[in-house]
Amino acid sequence: MSLEIPSVTKGALQRVKEQYRFIQKGKEILEMKRDRLAGEINALLPKMRERKKIEQEIMEIYKEYKSLLMAYGSEELSSYSKAIGKLEVKFLVRSLMGVPEPDIKIISDPKFQNISDPALQSFCIRFYRLFKKLLSLAVVETRVEKLALELMDTNRKVNALEKIVVPQFQELIRYMEERIMEDELQEFVRIKYIVTKVEKK
Repeated sequence: MSLEIPSVTKGALQRVKEQYRFIQKGKEILEMKRDRLAGEINALLPKMRERKKIEQEIMEIYKEYKSLLMAYGSEELSSYSKAIGKLEVKFLVRSLMGVPEPDIKIISDPKFQNISDPALQSFCIRFYRLFKKLLSLAVVETRVEKLALELMDTNRKVNALEKIVVPQFQELIRYMEERIMEDELQEFVRIKYIVTKVEKK
């Protein structure tokens, strides 16, 4: 991609310089956005490292669930599940520098106090805590994915401006300034020549 060279005048040079300043400002804004996105991703990465621990907890609680299923039977466990009620959640979307980020808000928790069996109640509470951790991890991972995609796109734009557009404008401005200087010098020499000729008469 190359810039079209306008007519070389001081007015045209001024317009090109204004465009160049606008592009530089845009590049600075994109760089700030890139840094902010990278900062957000770095802040979320430690939370993503909890996945392995959560997966281990899931396997442990699954083994316990199989034991409870054998002890109580599926019908009794199903009856208890109806007694605690439903989990109600609300899906939310917030925006970070134009990037939609999902979130989940718990509206109402299951009523574990309705379970009369202490062992089963304890299991359900632990399982629910684990479920909330898993839910939180899913939100974090989705955010990181969306932020990473936006970061890559922003970085491509910054690189294009930095390595292609900005150098082209710098070269165009240099070329126009040299051409104007040459024209002014030629005009000066021409006027000087005319003045000298007039003075000799």
